[in-house]
Amino acid sequence: MFASRDEWASFTAQSIARSADPLLAIDVGGYAAGGRAVLFAPPGGDRRLTLKIAAHEGWHQYVQRRFRDRPPTWVDEMTGVLAEGFVERDGRYAFVPEANPDRRDHFLALHARGGLRPLAELVSADPTTLLAEDPPSAIDYYAQLWSLGLFLRSDERLHAGVQRLLKDAAYGRLARRFVAVAADELGVATIAYFTQTSMPDLQQRYSAFADALAASAASGLSSLDASSASGGTPR
Repeated sequence: MFASRDEWASFTAQSIARSADPLLAIDVGGYAAGGRAVLFAPPGGDRRLTLKIAAHEGWHQYVQRRFRDRPPTWVDEMTGVLAEGFVERDGRYAFVPEANPDRRDHFLALHARGGLRPLAELVSADPTTLLAEDPPSAIDYYAQLWSLGLFLRSDERLHAGVQRLLKDAAYGRLARRFVAVAADELGVATIAYFTQTSMPDLQQRYSAFADALAASAASGLSSLDASSASGGTPR
């Protein structure tokens, strides 16, 4: 954890030169590489933001150190985003994925302008490429992954599928299962296989969930109410 972005950027440029350029487009936050989270304190000492960043990158750090197979990017980044949400109770912290006002507000703006990506495109996207080519689109990507994570958690069968996917990656069963799948098709292949749901069906159900989530947030209701209204209970 560096005290300033300048210190963080200098370290990044020197330590991982081949991938430094897209990483240096990060304005707030950090990254994880080689099992090490590399962060910098946000301006103003925003404690909550620091904890969110540490949780997100801490997930990636854990995966890099402990998983035998790398999870597909969409589920890896989605889980990192879900880890950002928390509440403080009696001096202790509890993970609550819905409690992520920054992602929620950005999702609401994205939904309002009709900017949600089709699911097939979302789960195939590469955030490093987005960050290098169009940094604002990377922020959109993470906000939509937050809503996708809530959607998948809202249905017991879908949530169980995500758990199976992560377990297969952790124990080294994922790569050999999809060895014949091209890299740019892995996102669609994995989400369809592990949720046991066709992409058109997933898209229809996710779109309905996203509409309900946006409507409830706009009316002052919680994400919990949005999920219930769309036929599921968050887990």
